[in-house]
Amino acid sequence: MARQTDDRSRMVRTRGDTEQKLNAWRKRSPLSPYWMDWTLLRRSIEALVEHAQGKLLDIGVSEAPYRHLFLPRVDRYVGLEYPPTILDKRPDLWDVLHIAKDSVQVWGDGTALCFHDGTFETILATEVLEHLPNPQLLLNDAARVLAPGGKFLATVPFSQPLHELPGDFYRFTPTTLERMVTEAGLIVEEIRPRGNFANAVGALSAQFLSRWLAAEVRLPDGGVKLSKWRALLFMPLFAAVQLFFHVAAKFNND
Repeated sequence: MARQTDDRSRMVRTRGDTEQKLNAWRKRSPLSPYWMDWTLLRRSIEALVEHAQGKLLDIGVSEAPYRHLFLPRVDRYVGLEYPPTILDKRPDLWDVLHIAKDSVQVWGDGTALCFHDGTFETILATEVLEHLPNPQLLLNDAARVLAPGGKFLATVPFSQPLHELPGDFYRFTPTTLERMVTEAGLIVEEIRPRGNFANAVGALSAQFLSRWLAAEVRLPDGGVKLSKWRALLFMPLFAAVQLFFHVAAKFNND
């Protein structure tokens, strides 16, 4: 059976200032079906910034989308990415290393970190654990390379469609996270949900509508490519659904 290849990478790519601003504006607008999901994730990561210090290792750095948030708080920011993950999405990786160096400083495996014990005061892993067959290995090695008093900062999904297949393995509950972190020898300081029932329903509803009404092609990684014209037509619907649940979430403490 031949291996299917496709250009579906969102990794190892740098954008110009104008494109970055346009992309940020698009994500921050409720006209995007991913607005609620992205906004909740962004707020969660912003809440982690105050806990960062010293040397920081960002595991699964991708395009380093949050580096600018943490740089003022840390002495050094090191981005680590796993080559097989990118090669699956970007077979021409070795031809674009001059681009990759802007976000990736170290190529390696997050479950077998190539650093001495106690190297980092902060380790960051945003939306990474669900993509590992055995996330406990990452937590164990993160604990090893953390300096005494260091902190492991992470975000994980609880309710989210399949994505980045075939490397999408888990969804996590607070109980599971606490058990895994404790088994790694770390102390749980806080596990905070990044939304409530209304947020989850709103985010999933908008994404369902976009896939149902505006999808042009379903991609092998679980995502979809939206039709430019149908996406524009249904943008007001995406916005209305998300804004309704955004307001409802303020009256829902579930």
